[in-house]
Amino acid sequence: MSDKINEFILSLENDKSILVSKLKKLASGLSNASREDIKWNALCLFKGERAFVGIMPYKKYVSVIFDQGSQLSDPNKILEGKGKQMRHIKIYQEQDIKDKKVADFIKESYLLN
Repeated sequence: MSDKINEFILSLENDKSILVSKLKKLASGLSNASREDIKWNALCLFKGERAFVGIMPYKKYVSVIFDQGSQLSDPNKILEGKGKQMRHIKIYQEQDIKDKKVADFIKESYLLN
């Protein structure tokens, strides 16, 4: 983990730090070819030049942001947002990661071109 990313995670409140770390692990485990950086106050994972997922801490939750979220399968209407492309999922506690099937959304987002 780069110093920049480590500092970003360590600067967060403990509950947010844990959530961001768990979400980072899910996303970074998809491919050795993805790269991580801090952009727009979020931990972003890139496939080439595309940030396929952003993990952005807020005061009460952590938002998992998908750049092409409107193209993701969402039969249970978990994704939030009305924009042309972007969608997000709010994570309030660890159990939300599993309950909201975040790993599936991250994987699908990674596989988009």
